[in-house]
Amino acid sequence: MPESSNKKLRSTRPVAPENSALADELRSQLKGKPTKCGFNRSLTHEIASFVGDILKIAIVGVLCVVFTFGGFGAGMLLGYASTTKPLSIGDLTSAEESQTSFVYDIEGNVIAKLTGSENVDRIYVSYSAIKDTYLDDAIIAIEDERFREHSGIDIKRIGSALISAVANGGSATHGGSTITQQTVKLISGQDEHSTSRKVQEWFSAMTLEQSLSKDEILELYINLAPMGNNYVGVQAAAMNYFGKDASELTLPECALIAGLPKSPSYYNPLRESGRRNAQRRMRTILGKMFELGMITEEEYEDALNTELEFRQRSTDRTSTVNSYFTEYAISEVIGDIAESRGISRSLASSLVYNRGYHIYTTLEPATQQILDEAFVDKDLFQQDPEKIADYPEKPNGSMVVINNSTGAIAAMQGGFGEKTMNLSLNRAVSSHRNPGSSIKPLIDYGPALELGLIAPATVVWDEPKHLDPQHPDVEWPMNYGRGYNGAVTIRLALTWSLNTIATEVWTQVGGDTALWYLKQVGIDRTSEGSYPSQSLGGFTKGMTTLEMAAAYHTFATGGIYVEPYAYTQVLDSSGNMIIQSTPISYRVYSEETCFLLSDILKAVVNNNTPSDWGPGQIENVDGEVIDTCGKTGTTSDYIDKWFCGYTPYYTAAVWYGYDNRLKQTEIPQCDWENAILIWVWCMHEIHENLPGASFEKPDSIIQTSVCSSGYYPTDACRADEENKVYTDYFVSGSYLCPTDDKPCPVHHTPTPTPTPSVTPTPGGRGRNNGNPDPQNPQNPDNPV
Repeated sequence: MPESSNKKLRSTRPVAPENSALADELRSQLKGKPTKCGFNRSLTHEIASFVGDILKIAIVGVLCVVFTFGGFGAGMLLGYASTTKPLSIGDLTSAEESQTSFVYDIEGNVIAKLTGSENVDRIYVSYSAIKDTYLDDAIIAIEDERFREHSGIDIKRIGSALISAVANGGSATHGGSTITQQTVKLISGQDEHSTSRKVQEWFSAMTLEQSLSKDEILELYINLAPMGNNYVGVQAAAMNYFGKDASELTLPECALIAGLPKSPSYYNPLRESGRRNAQRRMRTILGKMFELGMITEEEYEDALNTELEFRQRSTDRTSTVNSYFTEYAISEVIGDIAESRGISRSLASSLVYNRGYHIYTTLEPATQQILDEAFVDKDLFQQDPEKIADYPEKPNGSMVVINNSTGAIAAMQGGFGEKTMNLSLNRAVSSHRNPGSSIKPLIDYGPALELGLIAPATVVWDEPKHLDPQHPDVEWPMNYGRGYNGAVTIRLALTWSLNTIATEVWTQVGGDTALWYLKQVGIDRTSEGSYPSQSLGGFTKGMTTLEMAAAYHTFATGGIYVEPYAYTQVLDSSGNMIIQSTPISYRVYSEETCFLLSDILKAVVNNNTPSDWGPGQIENVDGEVIDTCGKTGTTSDYIDKWFCGYTPYYTAAVWYGYDNRLKQTEIPQCDWENAILIWVWCMHEIHENLPGASFEKPDSIIQTSVCSSGYYPTDACRADEENKVYTDYFVSGSYLCPTDDKPCPVHHTPTPTPTPSVTPTPGGRGRNNGNPDPQNPQNPDNPV
């Protein structure tokens, strides 16, 4: 038989010649050769095998009787079966061939085509296309030799597996699952090893046998079976391992592919050791096929003598490279389909890539183009390339922009430079980095304002504090610059990013309450428990850029959190609805809290925008001002830099730093402002042609005069030339709002205005500002 032949020669089971010298010699030279061959069994072995089968069947019979007729066992079986979820298989076997799926932006432009030729990780193939190869026989031989006979479960195979486990100290030499049972696992994605799950799997397998023909079940299996290296299905395996269509596979190639699903990593053909393991299993499968009469002795021997030619891996990628946003949107669609239909992600992926779906996303092309331009602009990422020439890696970053009116993701960038491959690291959604001080509005000041514990004009003391309960004698936290400011307002404390005040406010809120508020804006870290360093952005698990953008979006909407989403709907090739995005939304903060916090965060933008960019607040082409709010973030040792902010139109978050794959790399001082530069450049471009806009002040917010002491000013306050009287915003009726019935007690007596307890350090945060002016704060330096 020619080596390249792939056609089956249907024959009766061959009788092997006794003492064949050629066969014996061939077997002696094989490593990992089959341990069980139908052509070399003695009469004693046959009798022992028969007796063993009888014993297995008897034991399984006894077990079945106990469970079936025993009241307790029967009740358990019925209970497990009644909770079995039906398999959603309506359109799983309806297509004879793969159809191209399309992905659209918000304007209806096609941004991606999902086809088998361009996405070789999973390609659907019909059973009819491979039925003339040996693939089905090879799979049946090694996985389920009675596949054509049983009704979903194979009692004999289960019993054999039990006996094998007992004989081998609890480790069975083979499994008891049929191809139908394995297909059920591949459809549902559930592979828990429990009694209830196994019974439900049996019930689902029998149900599947009643719904589909054997060929249809086998078609599902060959398209869902994992083949290693993220390849799914026999067609993807054939193309990537042998460079050919599955219909062209030879007998030994079929046997090798049939053996991969048992342990795709162990039998990985792309690794030398994995390839040897796969070829040993291939020989076992060939022996089993010969034993079962699926191939002749000549075919068996020819297959063993055939040298496999594996496809050479190429670094050239001819497939289309999808954007970070497109890949994220597709991933969300796959996950939502899997969840809604109760199927595995693998199966949902096959549907998305092969069923001709139309996926409508929220991508705004003009906004995305601005991010694309920014993330290839070296000037925004490297201020002094020579300084980092010897670094082990180059700086990177990510950015997410959310449309405030919908809560939808408008644009996304997951890395610096041109994207050269699919499914590369998307730092916007997959990299968890500690947020530094950008967390303060979310976990400290936002909750405290909402709970009525503080107001922007509340006076607090910036002085040495001991707020670490584990080390009460240690001065902690320290401000950037190691200086203190004495009496300051909450407005200045947040504008200057004072760590002492942030942790003190967090303590007032309560750690668990602070985490609850953080969870409400989409960042759940409650499993970590609360500890003081969280007030400054120190978490065990950091945040993604998408999480930070979605959380800040809550302030931009006046307190409504909207779960960010990347697609609106998915239709099939006939226009029928497959799934529709239904984002969760609910109120977290009051409009008053958001207005007060936004008013403070406008000063942060003003203080941190580079002078050559203007005053800080964004202006459109006509010079109209658009309210701009934001907060910086820096982690210890300058490992991460953040800027998160929003306007009435859009919310955006930027992370900047290094991937730290080899070691932790500190961001050099010349690049400390790059996160701000990226954010400001992109947001200026995005808002260039949008009308001027400001955040609407709720009717319950009032402006009231206040003394630097935090009380209602008296004539004595105004007469004191060293004192400062200003106006600030308050919630009407709040006990924090200064009223004339509670006048300033400081300036009714000779008591002077409080002064700083520590001499400020030049150039640091230690500014002597006992009389703060929150209407015109000047930041001593770049806040963390």
